[in-house]
Amino acid sequence: MKLAIVLSSPLKNNVPALFREYAGNIKFETIYLSSEPKEKILKKDVDLTLSVLDEFDVVCPIGAEPLKYVCGLTGITKYNGIVVSEKYLPILDPNMTFIKPQYRDDIQKAFDRLKKLINGEEAIAHEKNYHHYTDELEFLPYLRKLQDPEVKVISVDTETTSLSPRKGSILGFVFSTKPHEGVYVDAHIIEHYYDEFEEIFRTKKCVFHNSKFDIQFIRYEYGFDFPDFEDTMLMHYCLDESVGTHGLKPLALKFTDLGDYERELDEYKKNWCRQHKVKLDDFNYGMLPPEILAPYGCKDGDATFQLFNKFSPKIWASKEFTKLYETILKPVTRAIIHIENNGGPIDLQVLEELIEDYRIDIEETMNELAYHPAVQQFEETQQKTFNPNSVFHLREILFNILKLKPIKKTETGAFSTDAEVLESLKHPITEAILDLRKKVKLSQTYLKNIRDGLDKDNRLRSSFNVTGTTSGRLSSSGVLNYQNLPRDKDAGIKKVFKARPGYKIIQADLGTAEVYIAAALSNDKFLQRAFIEKMDFHSYVAKNMFKLPCEVDEVKKLYPDERQWAKAITFGILYGAGPSKIAETANVTLAEAKDFIVKYFKEANALKRWIDTCLSMINSNYFIYSAFGRKRRLPEAKADNKATATHAARSGLNFLVQSVASDVNLLGLIDTINWVEANKLQDKICVFATVHDSVVAEVADDMVDEYVRQLRSNLQKDRGVNIPGCAIVVDVEIGPSWGELDKYEGPQ
Repeated sequence: MKLAIVLSSPLKNNVPALFREYAGNIKFETIYLSSEPKEKILKKDVDLTLSVLDEFDVVCPIGAEPLKYVCGLTGITKYNGIVVSEKYLPILDPNMTFIKPQYRDDIQKAFDRLKKLINGEEAIAHEKNYHHYTDELEFLPYLRKLQDPEVKVISVDTETTSLSPRKGSILGFVFSTKPHEGVYVDAHIIEHYYDEFEEIFRTKKCVFHNSKFDIQFIRYEYGFDFPDFEDTMLMHYCLDESVGTHGLKPLALKFTDLGDYERELDEYKKNWCRQHKVKLDDFNYGMLPPEILAPYGCKDGDATFQLFNKFSPKIWASKEFTKLYETILKPVTRAIIHIENNGGPIDLQVLEELIEDYRIDIEETMNELAYHPAVQQFEETQQKTFNPNSVFHLREILFNILKLKPIKKTETGAFSTDAEVLESLKHPITEAILDLRKKVKLSQTYLKNIRDGLDKDNRLRSSFNVTGTTSGRLSSSGVLNYQNLPRDKDAGIKKVFKARPGYKIIQADLGTAEVYIAAALSNDKFLQRAFIEKMDFHSYVAKNMFKLPCEVDEVKKLYPDERQWAKAITFGILYGAGPSKIAETANVTLAEAKDFIVKYFKEANALKRWIDTCLSMINSNYFIYSAFGRKRRLPEAKADNKATATHAARSGLNFLVQSVASDVNLLGLIDTINWVEANKLQDKICVFATVHDSVVAEVADDMVDEYVRQLRSNLQKDRGVNIPGCAIVVDVEIGPSWGELDKYEGPQ
């Protein structure tokens, strides 16, 4: 094969030598965008005739400028080592490793792929077998293929008009039974062959990318179920827990031969929206003509099948990944489908009353500000109406009119008016502005979103995401971020989640979960004693650390400072904080913090040994596994910068505790949902949220005690991370709404 590398200008004359270091004895020709040596190449500087590249089988644009002017693309790190179109394989400039050594592995991988292409071990592009069926009879031969007992695995994808099954519909299905195959089927064909597809989905292994979305849509619209499903998004999350890297298109770009096929569709969408005067945010796939949507859908199905072939062997080859994938990720996906389908119960009257209360509060605060002498002086001199959101207006009033002392500057050198500054100034105006900001955020971010996002049955359905954090904790997105709901009871937001007549809202929380898990994993008898004897943990630690002359149950009242110090040290250690951070949190001197840590580990010596062992493993391997098989990759732990390396190691330590506490909660949730479904209690028990280490449900009055018993049993089940003879504490609260909960006093 004939190979060319494209450089920006002769100024890059050291690149060919670096290229040989990575590529070995591969022959290549060097071509320049500009014949003149230049640091930066502009369009007018390019004197290369691109047709020159036609004679080459493979072309490697090296660096950002060749990628831009040869391929019309930006983002060299995104496209590094990817065949972007036909024969073009961009590679990062090897000079980057002198500035950022962490790029060396990525550059080597790009060259490894180049060698495979040149040696014929990998095809640049494969012939695609894509079809779009609009007629039932024409589709019948492919249906028979799907029914063939020899076909064991099918990738399944849907194209829809919305992200919510209650607000949109399925336009078509996409199937693939082998790499480079994609079959787009109009939705009416699925309805025509309903019984056949019910059998196919029930008996075949169906592979999705983001099964939570597709299964939820298909189940809502057709009622099909998928007893044996796989999910390439979850598989990739096992293999790389980095947030934001699990989308189908980026993975297809990186791991398949399909290139950047989303880019073409994005351009079409933008042009279509401009022509039809539609906002891009309002666009949906139902607006695409079938001749555009079908080929795009076929690539989705093809990509999913190719990714399954890439990822599944790696999952099955690792007992840790297999355990994580089979016992947590897939089951919790099913549980979340159940939860999201339930949705939270919203009382419209309470919601509207709260919206009105906030409207009045905001108006009164604005009036209070408007009559302040400083604001009136500003409006008279500036001839402008005061805008509390304007940084300029705030600077003028706070620092020029009121002569308040600024405490910090922005990156541009101007005086900052951020929340930290406003809180520190402690002036009636800053207090009013902070209050105003809080009320506006609560009104707009929560109440308005809740009202606008309600379904017709007055239930709020939002998303819980399995792959949204590196620790394994669920994240939340969509109509409402459940994880960010204000905990302040005065805000009243949770009161709008009100149970129907004859039902109660029940919340169960794992008590002191991360400390309990640390005590169990480290087998520290000192820490475990507090849980075994059911003492207030932080009071117990404070009494023993500081040799306090009182009983444990008296510490909170008699020695609140010591208890707070003990609490700050405990969580500081588990969160990987150093003495400086602990001193800041506990409001003590650095010397005192260091002394406290010594005293702490004198008591909790097994915890210290466990921490040292874990940190040693992280510093040796740059990764670590949790008790449930999650892998936390920590490449920064090998950084030359000591602070960077130390921070990475500490985050790995925190991961070992936080992820396990989260998984204990998720496993309890999975078992509870399975129990609800097995006993057909969906009408009586509606679990609708899991927030951090808690589970929230709407439960019929006659099922409250049984539900609490079952949930508590599931959360306290010994998963191999329990303190012997002492289950984790589960605190249960009950009330008419999520914002009006009291301690549950029923049977334990």
